[in-house]
Amino acid sequence: MKILKKISTVLLLSCAVACPADAAKVVDEYGRDGLTSDMALIYAGASHRPDWTKEQLLPYVTHEYADGRRTWFFDSFLFMEFAAGNVAFGNGYNKVGLKSDWEWLLGEMFADGYKLHALDELIGDMKKTLGEPPMRHKVVISCCAPCKKDGKWQDIGWGELDGENIDFSKRSHRLKAVKWYVDRIVESFENAAFENIDLIGVYWVEESLWSNSDIIASLNSYIRTKGLKSYWIPYYPNNEQYKFEWSNTYHFDMAYQQPNYFFCNNNNPDDLPPYSQLEQACIDSKKYGLGLELEFETSGSSNGLNEYSPAFHQRLVDYLDVFDEQGVFEESCVAYYTGTKGIIDMAESSDPVNHATMDRIAATVEKRHAAISAGIDDVVADVRIPFAYAGRGEIFITAAAPDACVYTMDGVRVHSGAGRFACAAGAYVVSDGHGETVKLIVK
Repeated sequence: MKILKKISTVLLLSCAVACPADAAKVVDEYGRDGLTSDMALIYAGASHRPDWTKEQLLPYVTHEYADGRRTWFFDSFLFMEFAAGNVAFGNGYNKVGLKSDWEWLLGEMFADGYKLHALDELIGDMKKTLGEPPMRHKVVISCCAPCKKDGKWQDIGWGELDGENIDFSKRSHRLKAVKWYVDRIVESFENAAFENIDLIGVYWVEESLWSNSDIIASLNSYIRTKGLKSYWIPYYPNNEQYKFEWSNTYHFDMAYQQPNYFFCNNNNPDDLPPYSQLEQACIDSKKYGLGLELEFETSGSSNGLNEYSPAFHQRLVDYLDVFDEQGVFEESCVAYYTGTKGIIDMAESSDPVNHATMDRIAATVEKRHAAISAGIDDVVADVRIPFAYAGRGEIFITAAAPDACVYTMDGVRVHSGAGRFACAAGAYVVSDGHGETVKLIVK
């Protein structure tokens, strides 16, 4: 059994739990769970999701920089699903899920060769080339939520437990159903006998508590009896009460704030949240002891974000800039929402701008993991990331190298400065203007 119940001294020092003790108290410290640093959200179950093979999980587990160097990437993974087809696993989505639907979803999570099994096998494979990771990999698995029918609690014929028909109009029955599901998660994980991943928690799939607020505290207490933590990622507009009470009233161990800065309002592409919303989310998170969620998604019709929309790619860059400015990457646990397969799309992109951004994210994660491994009193060297990238018919030079020059292999200078430079296929040498050079092959 690989369910993690003990926390190392280093992790306790570098990622202490920060939870408000009561509704009147503020913590002035970002949320940290003591177990994770950078958690990738993996949507798994619905037919439009990836199967999550080892190949598909590779760019989440490791990152390959533009210079060919490969490193460990996300240290933890949230496997979740809120709906599959017309079946809902939380209120607000489609048809109410029955016991058989909940069992089906759990079977999908633990399918041989896919998802959790693929993750465990992939990490084992990568240890052979990268060595031991700086942090042991951890997983959190979502819990299905009882759903109302026609806007009210009623007996939907969910199924039986211990010979008793479960009637969702009864609070005790709804609580019994979710406790049963937690038991099934723990049992399935223990039976799988994974070697490289630890189960550390259970995730509440609903992003608000308007429907199931009466069972959440009891469920979270029950999760704790299993040696696990409870996780939640509430939607940004949730009222101030939730920000105060996520811990002291509802007893979540760890919650991440969604800034929701990336997404347009009311499906109107011209109605985007202001930059100040992203900044305010960081302020609120620190005030109420919440972690932060970094958010982006690709369109599904192109490889990467910048191909789809440079404006939305800039929104991802805004997250990185503000998180740097507000100390999020120094002090907070971070969850990464990347849509259905955003990391895959960015890794497969032919646009060098996407690769530069992913290198920046990976370097940030790498430094965070190095700091945790070394201990907070040790100096951690900066991770060097490339300043120039080759694309198809172009070279991209990041803003970190404003004095860069591009030369042909014959020594002819063909470009100066940062930004995108269209060029013919071939080999080029790029200098940052301060002694660093890199050779690029443009296709």
